[in-house]
Amino acid sequence: MKVEPWRRLLPVVAAVYLALLPVGSVTALRSVAFALSAALALGVLGAALARRAEAVPSPGAAVLVPLVLWSLWATASLVWSRSPDYTLRELRAEVVWNVLTMAIFYVAAYGHREWRALLLTALATLAAMSGLAISLALFGVSWSTGRWHAGVGAYATYLVLAAPMLIVLLAPASAGIRDGAPALAIGLTLCALLLAAARLTDNRMMWVALAALSATAAGLGALRWRAGFARARWRWLALVAVLLLALGVLFTDAAREKAKAHFPPDTTVAQTIEQDPRLALWSQTAALIAERPWTGYGFGKAIVRQELRGSLGDRMLSHAHNVFISQWLQTGAVGLGLFVALLAAIAWRYVRFYRAPSDALAVLGIVGLSLLVGFVVKNLTDDFLIRSNARLFWALNAALMGWGIRQERALA
Repeated sequence: MKVEPWRRLLPVVAAVYLALLPVGSVTALRSVAFALSAALALGVLGAALARRAEAVPSPGAAVLVPLVLWSLWATASLVWSRSPDYTLRELRAEVVWNVLTMAIFYVAAYGHREWRALLLTALATLAAMSGLAISLALFGVSWSTGRWHAGVGAYATYLVLAAPMLIVLLAPASAGIRDGAPALAIGLTLCALLLAAARLTDNRMMWVALAALSATAAGLGALRWRAGFARARWRWLALVAVLLLALGVLFTDAAREKAKAHFPPDTTVAQTIEQDPRLALWSQTAALIAERPWTGYGFGKAIVRQELRGSLGDRMLSHAHNVFISQWLQTGAVGLGLFVALLAAIAWRYVRFYRAPSDALAVLGIVGLSLLVGFVVKNLTDDFLIRSNARLFWALNAALMGWGIRQERALA
């Protein structure tokens, strides 16, 4: 069978899979889209390795080595895992499936039309999910039911992951969508929908993450295009200031709402932070890490859930609520080091895009770095590198790198 039809079908099926990732109630259809796109991606990769199809450029040893080592170390933790059966299930879901997801979107973003299709899918899904959340709220239906997404925290993380894609609405055509009034109008509309949907979650850390990624994008943009920034400095600064002020107001409002709902009357926002149960949780996780500092307890987000629930008396505190502490608990200092090395390698790849002569590549670099900043900040008080949000995180990074590396090759 010819490889080219597989290659052309892959972005279509991958786009369907990408659109279904945030939806919690269509698991069967999402699984079919995932399986089909994985088979197509592996077929294209196999044909490329056998020299029967166009070669797929490598992301480079700097990315592949920490990815492979982290995956192997997580798999090796099965030997000393506190709960081998649980670790085995989590390895399949969070290592094997995620590596396949990276392969799917890295291979699928092989041309401008394909990259554009994936990008528009992500933006259209963001619009649909935000509009749905607002519509449900108007009818008094809580988003936390998990029917459409696995809880409020996971949905808030989804919004943070999807937000950097809005940057490409102002990018050159080769990187996303051409400049102009329609793109600006669409971008502002999507931004308003995102902020409205985000406010419904009452999630405080999401606003900090959105502010961090916005400041990252604005700062990198001003540094890259200094001449344009100098000509419109006050307009640029005013826009960023208004956005950050709005995010600050929304954070304060969400924090007050949370204090009112979960703390005694007259409790201030500062007091809710001081009394946050995660402070006791992190103290307990530090004690557990001290017992197995190098190897951890075995791969799986909730590998020590019984110990944490027993000592803290709260069923909600079943994991570390910090993505880095969580990695340390699961896979020890070695696994944490490999995970940080993987994130650093991806960040360095985006820095290379940002410093490239091509403005289109620079935009991809800004999107990627903003995505990483938003993800890291959002997960400083939780760990949503799991299930659909993990798939989305790796899918977006793989698509950005896949298209960007091909652009690098074309320029060279």
